[in-house]
Amino acid sequence: MFRSASAVLLAAAALGALSLADTAAAQTLRLGGTGGGMGMAQRITDAYAASGPRIEIIPGLGSSGAINAVADGVIELAIASRQLKPKEAERGLTAVFFARTPIVWVTSHPAPPAIRSADIPGIFEAAAPKWADGSPIHIVLRIASETDVSIVEGYFPGLAEAFATARRRPEIPVTATDQDNAAVAEQLPGSFVHAGLSQIVTENRNLRTVPLDGVEPTPENLESGAYPYEKPFYLVYAPGTAEAAGRLLEFLRSEQGRTLLRDAGSLAVVE
Repeated sequence: MFRSASAVLLAAAALGALSLADTAAAQTLRLGGTGGGMGMAQRITDAYAASGPRIEIIPGLGSSGAINAVADGVIELAIASRQLKPKEAERGLTAVFFARTPIVWVTSHPAPPAIRSADIPGIFEAAAPKWADGSPIHIVLRIASETDVSIVEGYFPGLAEAFATARRRPEIPVTATDQDNAAVAEQLPGSFVHAGLSQIVTENRNLRTVPLDGVEPTPENLESGAYPYEKPFYLVYAPGTAEAAGRLLEFLRSEQGRTLLRDAGSLAVVE
């Protein structure tokens, strides 16, 4: 009799433990996305955990990978640096534009001279480009399919053709991820490549931003319109997580959320 009662108690305890585990899992959301936004996301989710559910950061997915993971139910939320493609939207996903960061040109040069935006394509076309102080510029390329590539090509006329020219030179490094991009730029003397300011800030990268047309690429100058080049961030979610996404967006648009975003090199977008 004693053994039977003990077995019942043990079974009940086990079921109770499983129930608690299920409850904890239900309170944890998984978020992945563009590599350049994950440092910002970590800061946001650390602060959000005090008032909302825990959010686990899933690295290495990229915008497209994370969007597909949300559609497949593998993760609940994604941060993408582009809008949804028609086929993605057809899967019932929603993308909300919640923040923007300056898209910047960065370098390992200790004191980079300002350059003209019109001169950027020529830097990638030249066989041996140089800074204004005469030191060599060593360019870094992103893989052609990267969202950031299409962003900068849209801003700087002639850059797409210049990138194509540079891709024919096998000695130029080509990086696959935002983190690889920054790491190569840190190691290469006089490097020159584009990135989102938020990544450079939140990852504490040993890189300097290059002023364009005499304007520093800061959130304040982006906000005023003095610096016109930006990278967007969208929060992507499926219908089943719309309520949770809505609460996170409400937090991001609060005073605390706007401050967190600005400290991470970004500006909140309030629709």
